[in-house]
Amino acid sequence: MHIRRIVSLFFCFCLLFVASCSNESPATDTTDFPNKSIQLIVAFSPGAATDTQARIISKYASEYLGQELIIVNKPGGGGQVGWNSFSSVEPDGYTLVAYNLPHIITQPLVGQTSFEIETFEPLVNWGGDPTVFAVHKDSDIDSLDDLISTAKENPGSITVGNAGLFVGQHLATLLLEDSTNIQLEHVPFQGAADAIASLLGGHTDVVSGNLSDIYRLGDEVKPLAIATQERHSFAPNIPTFAELGYPEVVMSTDRGIAARQGTPNNVIETLELAFMEILKDEDFLAEMEQAGADMLIMDRDAVIADMEVRTETYKQLLQSIGVIE
Repeated sequence: MHIRRIVSLFFCFCLLFVASCSNESPATDTTDFPNKSIQLIVAFSPGAATDTQARIISKYASEYLGQELIIVNKPGGGGQVGWNSFSSVEPDGYTLVAYNLPHIITQPLVGQTSFEIETFEPLVNWGGDPTVFAVHKDSDIDSLDDLISTAKENPGSITVGNAGLFVGQHLATLLLEDSTNIQLEHVPFQGAADAIASLLGGHTDVVSGNLSDIYRLGDEVKPLAIATQERHSFAPNIPTFAELGYPEVVMSTDRGIAARQGTPNNVIETLELAFMEILKDEDFLAEMEQAGADMLIMDRDAVIADMEVRTETYKQLLQSIGVIE
């Protein structure tokens, strides 16, 4: 009888333990997601293309998500500061990140980062932004040929600002150096806004930047070349690197939104659906066009497939120009 009572007490304790665990489970209940505001980490400075476009997305979030989307800027290291911080956030869907390609693929390949490509659970891709080389409107450099000839005469004399090491704009510069056998002085900044400010202030000779940024600068700069296969409809007067004799120089910065690895599937589905609805909104699209944003809309499955292809492509690219073995 004594043993039977001990066993009964043991089972009672077990039942109480299970009950207490179940009482704590609502903290991880995602059936009412989202029930509070959501943060979106932007790994670049305020005012640059990624930030500008993310803020347009945030304007429409409450309509489609039912909650406010708050932009949190964490610039530095060509995006690494923001993406490193994102690698340790709670995977609950309440902290998202704006990703940039090829940055989040190439940076872990060439250096120590807290994130890997697997850190990101892509939700949607919203845009593509070709790389453009531009100089100040008063620059003595009037063409890409001028830049190349000057660099050949005086190796390392031309400074080229970009949004950070091994971002798309930096890769475009490396590709140009490789295809022309010239040496340029790379000047990485915390983001595109800082690189542009340096150019406009006369501190650097050239900016390797985003088309959307160059587009918004208007007559303040002279574009030299765009890293697309064909001339772009936003800026049809800018010649391509390809038509100027350098078909290897093709590069863009693509942008999207990701959740943290480990986020529940139903949360990911809710977020993907809401963001895809935003990307179809006609008023939203009109605002993005006004900002010079070239839309490249892909859903989650398409982005995942694209990232897999790009990972191999960028590995081969970095190997071909001697950055990695």
